[in-house]
Amino acid sequence: MPTLVFLLDVDNTLLSNDDVKADLDQHLQAVLGPQLTAHYWELYEQVRHEKDVIDIPLALKRFREETPLSQMDDYTYQHIHSLFDNYPFYKALYPFALETLHHLRTLGLTVIVSDGDLCFQAEKIVNSNLAEAVEGRVLLYVHKQDHLAEITRLYPADRHVLIDDKPQILDDAKKILGETLVTVFVKQGKYAAAQPPDGFQPDITVAGIGDLRSYTAEDFLNPKASR
Repeated sequence: MPTLVFLLDVDNTLLSNDDVKADLDQHLQAVLGPQLTAHYWELYEQVRHEKDVIDIPLALKRFREETPLSQMDDYTYQHIHSLFDNYPFYKALYPFALETLHHLRTLGLTVIVSDGDLCFQAEKIVNSNLAEAVEGRVLLYVHKQDHLAEITRLYPADRHVLIDDKPQILDDAKKILGETLVTVFVKQGKYAAAQPPDGFQPDITVAGIGDLRSYTAEDFLNPKASR
């Protein structure tokens, strides 16, 4: 039987990052008020634009540097930092996310391959029980597409399956790995209605991560012939 390795994204694939952001916004509003909260999210977007990746520690650092003590004392800042450091990410998992990981593990090897800052993203993956569900196989990159050769070398297989909510990442990876890669588009989060790149068609599209619980190894090995 040909071997399979599943490469799974985290944000808006296994875990609803959009819901986390909305919940954190409510907490920030309660502690800081609307003006400072808006300023934090401005810095959050500024950092994302500069680094092309979400970097919570850097956004918080700039927030401290740019906010006078008269508007936010150090006690309040530490409280805000704690909201991010201790967020219960396991509550934000999509329905059947862990069950899906356990099912896919019966078909092949599961590996989390996530984008984001190395510190905060790692805490998120551990706190949400995702690291345990994949037996510690977690890879973090700023841009996973730039490391596909490394990833496939670390976890060789006859067929790799990339599961992600971003059509652009799926398209980029397909162009690099070709037919040895099966692309799975999970239509969750803010990219669910995104227009796919010109000429790109995912090999498999599902409405939610839990839908993959019914897929067999053959569905992934020969996606054009199944379903």
